Amino acid sequence: MTSMIAGRDLDRYWRHHDALFAFHNLFNEGGTVDERAIAIVGATFLDSSLEHSLVNFMVDDEKETKKLMGLDGAIGTFSNRVTAAYCLGLIPKTVRDDLRIVGKIRNRFAHQLEASFDQNPIRGWCLLLKWHETSMLMKAPADATGRDIFQVAVNQLICYLNGIVGVARLERRKIAAK
Repeated sequence: MTSMIAGRDLDRYWRHHDALFAFHNLFNEGGTVDERAIAIVGATFLDSSLEHSLVNFMVDDEKETKKLMGLDGAIGTFSNRVTAAYCLGLIPKTVRDDLRIVGKIRNRFAHQLEASFDQNPIRGWCLLLKWHETSMLMKAPADATGRDIFQVAVNQLICYLNGIVGVARLERRKIAAK
């Protein structure tokens, strides 16, 4: 059976694709982007990918979905989206744990001006990131900076979540019959 993307799904797909391209251009500039932007933009894009996965998994009812996904909704925050994706079986525990660490790092950068990837506790949190080790079957080099580890981890998480967006669409919930 072939599955074609159409309508709102297609619009969401292209918006997400364009955002991924913009993210790639900003996030992978080889050290020219400041650390705060890396931490915040990386987490923001992961949040967007989680949102797309969840929206594609839920019934196709835009009005009701927006209620859940809005800032005041039950899954309107990064933390709640991570929990929902995990509880719905969309992501494994390692991805859940790494997403929570990324959120913690993002919050530290958002609330402390002196935050740096090479200072603790942020460096220690970066060393706890594991999905890239699982997906790439390798550990970070001993001389890798906290920023290096964070960027590789976020890139690997985004690759994984982009795959989940498509899987979620194929497993979309159906509106219950009367």
